[in-house]
Amino acid sequence: MPTTNNRNAKKERILNAALKLFSQQGFHATTTKEIAAESGVAEGLIFYHFGDKRKLLLYLVNNFSFVTQLQEDADELSKLPAEEALFQYGLTYLGFLRTNMDYLMLIWSPELIRDAEVSNEVSRLIECFGTAGSSILKQAAGSKHQPEHTVQVAMTMMTSSILVYCMLHSRFGQEALPLGDESYIRELVRLLMHGWNGQS
Repeated sequence: MPTTNNRNAKKERILNAALKLFSQQGFHATTTKEIAAESGVAEGLIFYHFGDKRKLLLYLVNNFSFVTQLQEDADELSKLPAEEALFQYGLTYLGFLRTNMDYLMLIWSPELIRDAEVSNEVSRLIECFGTAGSSILKQAAGSKHQPEHTVQVAMTMMTSSILVYCMLHSRFGQEALPLGDESYIRELVRLLMHGWNGQS
């Protein structure tokens, strides 16, 4: 009888293989037979764990989040000065994006942009990114209370900028933006906290 660890390991292999193949070939072009071959399991195990290919896709989309990682780091970030906390948040987010490029390619693929269920989950995920970082911005504002929509716009600017930076580097390499990761994120935080004409 297979152990729980063995079952979990096989399920994880299925998820990793599906993510890789869906992002490279597209969801509709990928068969469960290919996922089984890539993950080294019997095809029936995919149906046992997930029901069908569509449910496997939704499981991938629904159970994938930067927020979990950020929650693990939240205590440490809350102990830092606000600008340093935002900088660390930015580095963590960039690391997450780079590590999970297959996931990004999947959720932004043309076929899944038209999928309402996937789009709803992506929208929820983006909202979570903003919510997770907004507490840092609120801490930075201190006694100067900012309206909630201003905080949301600021976090969207930060996460969007880091996403574009990551995508440019992924596609064009270091030449796209010659600043290193840390310099880019520090400059981004400085602009966010002090504005275009603010003091360094």
